[in-house]
Amino acid sequence: MNEDIDLFEEDKKIIGSKLPEFVNEWMIEATKFSQYNEVPAAISCLVLIGQAVKDFVKIPRGKSIDDSRLHWIWIQDSGTGKTAIMDFVIPVSNILWEKINELNNYRPNYMIENLQKEANEGNEIGEDLLVLPLERYDNFDVVEYTDAALLGYNEPYTDDEGFTRYRQYKGEIDGNGLARWDEFTNSGVFKQSQHKESIVTYLNTLCNSLGGSSWKITKKLKEGPLLICLSQRSILATTFPPENLEHTIVATGLFQRALMTVRHVPEEIQDKIRDSIVDAYGTTEEIDLPIERFARGLFKIYETTKEQYENTASFTEDGKPDPTKTITFSKEFNDTLRMRKNDMNGWSDATEGKVREIAKNFQTRWLGLLGKISVLCCIAEANSIQDREKRFIVNGRNVNQAAFIVRNCYKSLIEWLEQSLKVSQKAALNQNDNTVAFLKCYEKLDKDEEGYVSKTILLSEVIRTTTIKQAQAYNVFRKIAKHWEEKKINKTVFVRLKRE
Repeated sequence: MNEDIDLFEEDKKIIGSKLPEFVNEWMIEATKFSQYNEVPAAISCLVLIGQAVKDFVKIPRGKSIDDSRLHWIWIQDSGTGKTAIMDFVIPVSNILWEKINELNNYRPNYMIENLQKEANEGNEIGEDLLVLPLERYDNFDVVEYTDAALLGYNEPYTDDEGFTRYRQYKGEIDGNGLARWDEFTNSGVFKQSQHKESIVTYLNTLCNSLGGSSWKITKKLKEGPLLICLSQRSILATTFPPENLEHTIVATGLFQRALMTVRHVPEEIQDKIRDSIVDAYGTTEEIDLPIERFARGLFKIYETTKEQYENTASFTEDGKPDPTKTITFSKEFNDTLRMRKNDMNGWSDATEGKVREIAKNFQTRWLGLLGKISVLCCIAEANSIQDREKRFIVNGRNVNQAAFIVRNCYKSLIEWLEQSLKVSQKAALNQNDNTVAFLKCYEKLDKDEEGYVSKTILLSEVIRTTTIKQAQAYNVFRKIAKHWEEKKINKTVFVRLKRE
């Protein structure tokens, strides 16, 4: 992978000024323990901010309303720092959630579930079940689970009059906080099983905006009332690159709804990580992660956003402050967002074939994520703005801050796709010893800027360096022609390996 995929050169020069001060400090601290993961570190901070303020911020987008949650899937080689980042994120989030729970006197989950049971026992069997949302924030972090454990289940019982009724128990994903997968390969998204048959549907529903009603996960069981799961969590998932990632990306739709970071870490960086492991033996180094300091900083962002929300002059029909008025947009916001949209067009248009097709499939939803991250950057820097009247106004600078994040994710996705498809193509070619000869000769021959080489020169090189005869060489090439592109300049035919 090109080194600038990890952090583009222009971003290396201005990264401190591009990101909000709090996010930048978080990134610097996190990468002391997880080197070469600047962008993932910054995203992890924004995920927590988006979850914390979701009750106070709704983002108007014409006829639709988006929420502030940022869902993130981080796919990267094993042993390259994913766990180290999570060892920072999860303890900070646990303290942040407790501070939010304490401030709002949110009741423990078992109290809500007891109230739910009482409501169940007072209702007729049917789908008019009173559903009580869990209040407390916590993290869902389970390696193995069934659909019932994830969403909840109904338990039958017989009342005093002999009628069968049902108690409904909530699942692990119900509630607020993080929906955390340490090894997302076990989630059922990449390889479904009978116990996780509908996980993609559940997660896609969870990603739907809280500004509407389609975020509620429902399931009709064989018996009992309709099961309703009220999950307002943010997905935070990490994993190594699975074998069928390309197919899953295209088939599920989940990876377009979430921000995805997919990276093959360059070998030279992996070797530096191995060197640090070797150098660490025989030494003792105290680890002092500033967990409490950053938890307090995130809670301060929560409090400031809550205050802004409560002081809005507009109210909803139920008498509560209108969360769509918490933030406003400057005049330059739309123009800057349009420029960044044109950038995205340029990134995808620079590719061809299947890579371009997949990249374009991401572009619409990731443009929405670019706008959302702009809002989160605005919220993140509110406390650093002394003039309260200038807080919570999303401007062009916030769009550019968000573009730093999305650019790295989008271009690394394209780079990964190009590499992945090239490897798949080579694997197909390598099935036959004769085709291997063409591939090896093509790789070592000088090519033009577009990757083309004279077909005559390629065939001559194959004949010269192998036992393949001239007539046989042309027959072999005809069989593998579907893997090659041709162009003709005057009377000379040029070929190159297809880029799809």
